[in-house]
Amino acid sequence: MSETLSSPRTPRAQRTEDPAEKVFDWFRTMLESEPVHSDEHGVWHVFDYADVTTVLSDHATYSSDARAFNPPQQDIDLFGRGNIVDMDPPRHGKLRALVNQVFTPRVVAGLAPRIEQVATSLLDQVRDLDRFDLVEALAYPLPVTVIAELLGVPGQDLPRFRSWAEGLFSMQAVDSSTLPSEELNAQVSPILREMNEYFLEHIRRRRGRPADDLLGRLTTAEVDGERLQDEEIVGFAGVLLLAGHVTTTALLGNAVLCFDQHPRAGAEVRADRGLLPAAIEEVLRFRSPFPRLGRVTTREAELGGRAIPARSFVIPWVGAANRDPLRFPDPERFDVHRDAGGHLAFGHGIHFCIGAPLARLEGRIGLGLLMDRFEQVAVDYDEVAYQNAWVMVAPKRLPIRVEPAHRRAGS
Repeated sequence: MSETLSSPRTPRAQRTEDPAEKVFDWFRTMLESEPVHSDEHGVWHVFDYADVTTVLSDHATYSSDARAFNPPQQDIDLFGRGNIVDMDPPRHGKLRALVNQVFTPRVVAGLAPRIEQVATSLLDQVRDLDRFDLVEALAYPLPVTVIAELLGVPGQDLPRFRSWAEGLFSMQAVDSSTLPSEELNAQVSPILREMNEYFLEHIRRRRGRPADDLLGRLTTAEVDGERLQDEEIVGFAGVLLLAGHVTTTALLGNAVLCFDQHPRAGAEVRADRGLLPAAIEEVLRFRSPFPRLGRVTTREAELGGRAIPARSFVIPWVGAANRDPLRFPDPERFDVHRDAGGHLAFGHGIHFCIGAPLARLEGRIGLGLLMDRFEQVAVDYDEVAYQNAWVMVAPKRLPIRVEPAHRRAGS
């Protein structure tokens, strides 16, 4: 791909500063100077692709259970009982097996007609507009509608789900610091309390009236010959709801940003939709929605020639690994022809994102329909709002100016 196809559009002075650029600059500095770094809090930060992959692969050494670093809090502890993201084997594998069959590529592919139907309906509502917020119109309601239907929770509760997600992903770290704190817990606790009460109500309703949805299946499922307790299902369902829509929302917004900032690449994808799957993988690599994960060493470990003590908090920065030049040459270049396979945006190892096939499908359908409906899509940077990039790389609000295709066709 020529340099002209990958060069970004010249930034305008009035553009809202994208906080992700500061994070990306830090990644570049750390990859060059100290790819394994211990900060003033004793937290270990890992940046290069090889070491991040090692951390995510070796669950025996790098545990996902960080409860020892989390000050006790009733609402957080309750939610954590079924949170498979923070769970180690063998319990993790047994709980994950309960939903694996729902998110296989084959089963997810069967959701395509419904995803297209939802996306079409959403775009119908803005078909005659010249300007709208992509997040509000499509990027949020599309995936959250699909995951809510899979779980079996009411679609009219979508505004509540959004408030939970925005609250949890906006209030966290303001820099690279990551250790939990009582202050942070005090902010998170009210949101988790509301989520806990919401799901407990629906779970108890399913106990009395089983249904053929994911929540219903969880109430009747058995692990080691025992039914899951209501409190375990709460965290499980909550994680599925959040993870089931947040990544796609970020992917759709980030893709439109990338195509706008690299217009020749965007034009290529518009002209050849066969490039869309590879372009989505490059968007995930280039603007990884969740830049970091968390692990705890169960024993002394060594990375990059540095000895990491047992019971240390370790942060594998997947966003940095996806910009490691040793794995992805010329990583600052957005290239829709790049083989971005092996990127870590969905994680790696036993905690690889269970909803990855669904996010990819929703991304392909949503972006494809957006290009079908609108001849031109341009970001209005004056009013873009971004998520906290230390926690999530994505636009929170993404106003776009569009030219409907049917208008140009004279219909």
